[in-house]
Amino acid sequence: MLASFMSSHGWDFKSLKVPENLAGLIQTDSRKAGPGQWFVPIVGETHDAHDFIEKACALGASGFLYARDRAGKIKPELLSRGIAVDDTYKAMQDLAKWWRAEHKNCLVIGITGSSGKTSVKELCAEMLKSLAPTLKTAGSLNNELGVPLTLLQMTDEHKFAVIEMGARHKGDIAFLTNIVQQNVGVLINVGTAHVGEFGGREAVLTAKMEIAQADHSVYFRDDERIHESMLKKAKQRLSFGRHPEADVRIVKDSCDAQGQLHIELSIKGQIKSFVLPYFHEVYGLNVACVLAIAESLGLPIDACIKGLKAYNGIKGRFQVHRMESYTLIDDAYNANPQSMRAGLETLKKAYPDKRKVLILGDMRELGEETEHAHREIGAYCAKDIKPELLVSVGESSQWMHEAAKANGLGADRLLHYASVEDVLPKLKDLVKRGDLLYVKASNGLKLFKIIDTLLAT
Repeated sequence: MLASFMSSHGWDFKSLKVPENLAGLIQTDSRKAGPGQWFVPIVGETHDAHDFIEKACALGASGFLYARDRAGKIKPELLSRGIAVDDTYKAMQDLAKWWRAEHKNCLVIGITGSSGKTSVKELCAEMLKSLAPTLKTAGSLNNELGVPLTLLQMTDEHKFAVIEMGARHKGDIAFLTNIVQQNVGVLINVGTAHVGEFGGREAVLTAKMEIAQADHSVYFRDDERIHESMLKKAKQRLSFGRHPEADVRIVKDSCDAQGQLHIELSIKGQIKSFVLPYFHEVYGLNVACVLAIAESLGLPIDACIKGLKAYNGIKGRFQVHRMESYTLIDDAYNANPQSMRAGLETLKKAYPDKRKVLILGDMRELGEETEHAHREIGAYCAKDIKPELLVSVGESSQWMHEAAKANGLGADRLLHYASVEDVLPKLKDLVKRGDLLYVKASNGLKLFKIIDTLLAT
């Protein structure tokens, strides 16, 4: 079967014996290309991984792909172990598409949105794996390279796969959909993340709506723009949210003193009430979303709810650490205006009496909305959160600092640093016994260094 695929795509595999089971055998990192694996060298903007073919072979790789126009980079004695293709990047994508098609019994859920994709993906995977073996995107490998690598991990045992799909340009989701061939396409929201690269909010909506090519679409009902678009484009629809017409509707949700989520949902008119051992301002919507996915697949809802109770959160995404003398919340993986606001609102609801120290950094890729977005967060902190201390980090966060001061937060409760390296030596002076320390920024600010430093002490 694999040999037929390669022949039909013009791959020159000579007399090589190729494996029929590809699961876990494709590797793009030469340092990890061990025995039995096949190395696929990717040509990037600054590096050409064809330079590492010899290293991959020395580590025991069974073989490798290579671009025909890069053959001169490879030692002649190694060429017999290689498969010649026109473009290694496209070859891996074609291979992943074929491999996915070979596993039609696996129900695939494709998830996109402006924020919260990884949290919904993890929650959905936790729910589904309680029912049957489930494949999921590792970390945030949600682009044209990461998605194929995930699909190439698929085995006959997998009954479900949850694939996170990111986009920075129009056509990205359509391209990934062509590879993933998802049974259910999920659009969790449309916000301002990457709006600078898309060229405006309407362009973001148009790009994200490319997910609606699946047989079933699950979407956020509270956004009328999404709803109207789904009415026009989706084949079969199921919505979630707080809107009165949502198919999976949040009737009420709240946080108790132990930080647990109490939620009541109406699922196509049937009421389900339960408690989950975690809370975040958006978790109610996330739970409604994944149960809408379950409903679209015809899965047993009570069993799915039981599976949700095993979820333990994700590093860098509102992960709570109970330190010896204070509480640390690690939300440092990424940030945009919607997720920043949601995180702060969660602090307000879940920890109303805690003395709060906020370390907030730049929200990137916002284009012309950058200054306004940072000033808005600064004003919100001053007027609604009223932290004991707001520490802003990065160039754009200077606007956050200024807005917080202009809206009444005293100068003695404000600090600004240019980089995370400037903050690290000051950490021990920022937090007192009983405090709640919250850390959030775009990943490029590297505020995870703050988390790592605090957890190591």
